[in-house]
Amino acid sequence: MAEARLRKCEARAEELKASLDKARAASQEWKAKADDAEQRVAASRREAEQQAKQLERLQAQAARAGEEHAREAEQLRARIADLSDKRARDAADLRAHLANTERDLGHARDHLMLIDTKLDILEGAANVLDNRTRSIVGSPARDPEVTS
Repeated sequence: MAEARLRKCEARAEELKASLDKARAASQEWKAKADDAEQRVAASRREAEQQAKQLERLQAQAARAGEEHAREAEQLRARIADLSDKRARDAADLRAHLANTERDLGHARDHLMLIDTKLDILEGAANVLDNRTRSIVGSPARDPEVTS
């Protein structure tokens, strides 16, 4: 019965190890996504700077060309603001998700340590019970690994 429990605990420990590996992989994936998002934000900022320079040129032309060019410049400003806001929101969302994933990974590690400790305690209890049973029955130990 103790062996069955031990096997069950070992199976659970393996499941938790697999879950931990998955969480680690997911954490790495989210870190990569966050890095990618930050690179995209930097590229968007560079693009925004370039578009801002272009906007200045368009404004100079708008002064000469009239009201139609002024409307085009306003549309570009709105587009730049929307892109910057969207990129900032995306990066913030990814950072928040990364923080949650890292927290979950920490919890999984803690649970794995607790299960490992419990398995060690169960193994020790099984050994003590086995030794006591054998000493009561009076038969020598068959498996030297179990008694050591």
